[in-house]
Amino acid sequence: MNWVVVFNGARDGYQVPLGLAGEGRLEALVTDWYSPLDRRWAAALPARARAVLGRRYAPGLPSSRVVSLWGQAVRQAAGLGTLDQVDARLGARAGALARRRGAGILAYSYYAHAAFGAYGRGGAPRLLFQVHPHPASLRSLFQDEMKRVPAAGSLAGEEEMRAGGERFQRLAGEPRMADLCLVASRYTGRTLVENGVAPEAVRVIPYGVDTAFLHPAPERRPGPFRVLFAGQMVQRKGLSDLLEAWRGLGLAHAELTLVGRGRFDEGVLRAYEGCFRMETDASRTRLRELYQQADVLCVPSLAEGFGLVYLEAMACGTPVIATHNTGAADLVTDGRDGWVVPIRAPEAIAERLRWCHENRDALARMRPAVRATAERYTWPAFRASVARATREAGERPGPVSADAVRP
Repeated sequence: MNWVVVFNGARDGYQVPLGLAGEGRLEALVTDWYSPLDRRWAAALPARARAVLGRRYAPGLPSSRVVSLWGQAVRQAAGLGTLDQVDARLGARAGALARRRGAGILAYSYYAHAAFGAYGRGGAPRLLFQVHPHPASLRSLFQDEMKRVPAAGSLAGEEEMRAGGERFQRLAGEPRMADLCLVASRYTGRTLVENGVAPEAVRVIPYGVDTAFLHPAPERRPGPFRVLFAGQMVQRKGLSDLLEAWRGLGLAHAELTLVGRGRFDEGVLRAYEGCFRMETDASRTRLRELYQQADVLCVPSLAEGFGLVYLEAMACGTPVIATHNTGAADLVTDGRDGWVVPIRAPEAIAERLRWCHENRDALARMRPAVRATAERYTWPAFRASVARATREAGERPGPVSADAVRP
C-alpha cells in the first residue's frame, strides 16, 4: 500500500516520507513548499540560492512525489489567515488526495483532524504521527507550572495553552480518530493512553541521529567542569530547576552554558543572572563542539515528545541528565549513559551534578558507552521502523500491537 504523508515545513528532516520513498511506497508528501533541487534547471542556480533552498530538500525524496501548496506558503509568509486554517487546508488536501488515489493517510499531529475528516472511513487505515505529548496532558502540566514559576511567561504561549476551545478539541481528538498512533517516546504514548487511546493502538518509534556528523571529539580540552543546557531557554525545558540547582551548588572551577535560540523566559534568566554564560544562534558546527566539550548535558524538561538534544549529545559521547517525561528515559541506563530524574526536582539535579563534578574521571570513562547507545538510534533505523509499521498497518487494517505502550 502507498501512503500520503502531510505536515508543514521540513518536519523531522523529512525522515518519515524518506522511509516510505525508500521502499517505493510514498504516494505523495503534502506540505507548504518543497525545493525542486533535483530538477535539471536547478543546477544552474547560484550556490547561495541552492543553500537556502536546500533547507527544504532531502536527497532521496524526489520533488515529483511532493505536492507543494505554494498558496498556503505565501499566506503564511504574509500573515494571512490563522495557523489553524493553514493546517486544516494542508490536512484536507492530503486526506482528499489519499482517498482519491486509494492510498493510506499518515498525518502528523495538527493536520490529522482535517486529513482524517477528508479521508473518511474506508478500508485503508488512518495513521497519526503524534509529535508532542497529548494536548490535555500538556495543558494540565503547564497550568500547574504557571502557578509554581510565575516568571515563566513562555508557558502561556505554548500551543496547548493558546489553542481556543474548538481548535483544542480538534487537536485533543486526533489520536482517537487514528487506527494507529506513532510516537517517538513511551512518555508521549502514555499521555495518549491517559486520554483514551487504546495501548495497542500506540507504537513507539524512537528518533534517530546523524552519527557521522555528531561524534566524539578526537581530543577534549582541559578546563573547568562544563555543564551544557541546549534548547529554547524556557520553563518547558526545566530552565529554573536547573538554574536553582546550579546556584545552590556553588561548584568551584565549573561553568554552566545555556545555548539555544527562539524563545526566552527573560524573567527566569534575570532571577539567576550571573551564574551562567549564554550563547544564542549557535551554528550546527558550534553546537557539536559544545556537545563534545561538555562533561554532561542537563535539560530537565517538563515534557518532550522525544527531545532530540539528548541523543545528539550522546552521539558526541556526552552523558545526559534528563527527566522521565522525555525520550531520554527510553535510552538512558542510570549510571551508564547518564541519569533520569523526576520533573521539578532541583535537589535531584543538584545531587547528580555534584557527583559528576566530584567524579570527572569516572564520568569521562562513561563516554564510549554513551556513544555506543547513540549508535543504536540512527535515522536509517528510524526510517526502517516507520516503513515496517506502515507495511504492517497496510496488511492488517486497524490497530497494530507490536511495540505497544502499556499504561
